[in-house]
Amino acid sequence: MTDYGFRPVTAADLTLLAEWLEQPHVRRWWSEPEEALVSIGEHLRDPLVEPYIVMLDGRDFAFIQVADLDGEDDAALDGQPQGTCGIDQFIGIETLLGKGHGPAFMADFCRKLFKKGKNRVLVDPHPDNIFAIRAYTKAGFQRLGETNTNYGRALLMALDRQENDRL
Repeated sequence: MTDYGFRPVTAADLTLLAEWLEQPHVRRWWSEPEEALVSIGEHLRDPLVEPYIVMLDGRDFAFIQVADLDGEDDAALDGQPQGTCGIDQFIGIETLLGKGHGPAFMADFCRKLFKKGKNRVLVDPHPDNIFAIRAYTKAGFQRLGETNTNYGRALLMALDRQENDRL
């Protein structure tokens, strides 16, 4: 079994994240690298968003962040159960794409969130991002439908605590 680790992002990680955000496979689906980096940096002081570096056998290779969505001001998220959070992530090292790491580390991360008491994890990939949708499906996420969020078009997908029991 592959060993994934999650460590909180620190200011020292911003240089690495800047490199990853410039990669074409990341840049295609994330905002402009400079904007994304500023946003991640702001999250270092935001109690509602927790950014992490994902490690593969001790080596930094991906990014994931979790946001508490209880009370989120986005009509597209209305009706979500209490204890809902959202995750965003990317693999920074292109040679590690397509090897099953995305679904595996997301499932591992979601198990940790459920153990902390979260009831639902949402993701909101762009409907054209077939690779992300496939990865989320492999991680156990179910489609809720297309919508327009505060960030644009999205396919809302959810993983609920009871569904996670099979992971």
